[in-house]
Amino acid sequence: MKNKTIYIVGGLVFLAIILLLLFFFFHSNTSTGTPSTGFFGIGGNVSTTQTNVGDSTTPGQVGNQVLQRVFKIADGPVAGATFVQTSNPTTTIARYVMQDTGHISDLAVDVPGAAVRPISNVTIPGLTEVLWGNHGTSTILQYVELGVIKSVYVTFTPATSTNAAIPPRMQFLPNGMESLTVSPDKHSLAYLVTTATGANAFTANIDGTGSKKLFSLPLSQMLLSWPAQNALIAQTKSAAGVPGIAFSINAKTGGLSPLLYTPGLSAIANNTFTKVVYQTNAGSGSAPHTYIHDIEAGRDANILKTPLPEKCVWASTAADTLYCALPLDTQPQNYIDLWHQGLVQTADSIVEFDANSGGGVVVTLPGNGGPSAPIDQLGVSPDGKYLLFITRGDHSLWGVRL
Repeated sequence: MKNKTIYIVGGLVFLAIILLLLFFFFHSNTSTGTPSTGFFGIGGNVSTTQTNVGDSTTPGQVGNQVLQRVFKIADGPVAGATFVQTSNPTTTIARYVMQDTGHISDLAVDVPGAAVRPISNVTIPGLTEVLWGNHGTSTILQYVELGVIKSVYVTFTPATSTNAAIPPRMQFLPNGMESLTVSPDKHSLAYLVTTATGANAFTANIDGTGSKKLFSLPLSQMLLSWPAQNALIAQTKSAAGVPGIAFSINAKTGGLSPLLYTPGLSAIANNTFTKVVYQTNAGSGSAPHTYIHDIEAGRDANILKTPLPEKCVWASTAADTLYCALPLDTQPQNYIDLWHQGLVQTADSIVEFDANSGGGVVVTLPGNGGPSAPIDQLGVSPDGKYLLFITRGDHSLWGVRL
């Protein structure tokens, strides 16, 4: 009885220490003017992951722990992945491409014990970029050969088909397509072609046909994104202390409008093009700051914990919800440069942010059923019930049940 009392008291003390540490951490480094009640400012609910996960010893299978929230989908190296949802039967499938071979596979994440299904064995080694079209039934694979950017468009048997004998169809797109981005409806693409005086932007069908020039810029180091069907964003590549600018572009006319101008700019807009989450980093010892920019009102609001927008993804079912991968300890002031150079080794959590309040709640914690590694390439399933991400280092693919 005495030993039992000791265990109970010890457990309560341990729990109290953990709660105090969490309280201290989430209330430290809070920017002026941001909410400060509860964890991340919007209450005290922290979502934690199940600890008993990933115990399946069969490669390519989801474990049988039906309550697990973080789970490994595939060992690396994975170059890119997306979710495909089918209606007959209703299934959520993780579709992924191996970086070293270009082979594409499917794994149903909502079917316990599901086996990997290869859907393309076309070999394209050394992939640098993967984009998905037509809701996951096609992909654009990029690689570099003799200093030239090569792009291949691949279509394959739909996930609902039982006929696995149909080989994938391939066609090469024009060389030199930079900063490829796909429209929200997944039927069109946009890309840049560098010129002697800057860059030209083009739009085309997802298979590269019907290409037409959309606009030109006297800047070559630009990144394109296509957040809303009627609007693109062109922004300068980000680096601490380097002046950055972002333009909004009419997807039909190519008309440009200045959107943001700030040093160290990194930005991501939601799918209604009403809000932009952006980071500014002045360098020279100045701490970075992340804000929510209301496009119509032209106002900015703080967002807690300074997420790097390029490590975020907007929710598929809510225009004001953002998922970000970020370390929960203090980030160095030049974190953005270290991230681009591949030198970040700090493990990331995934945090769900509210773009109205700037607060958020923790979705996953490193080591608590998931990997203790930096997280890249966040993706959300169409129904908003799953996340996926790739870890830096081993490039393994993971999923999260929301």
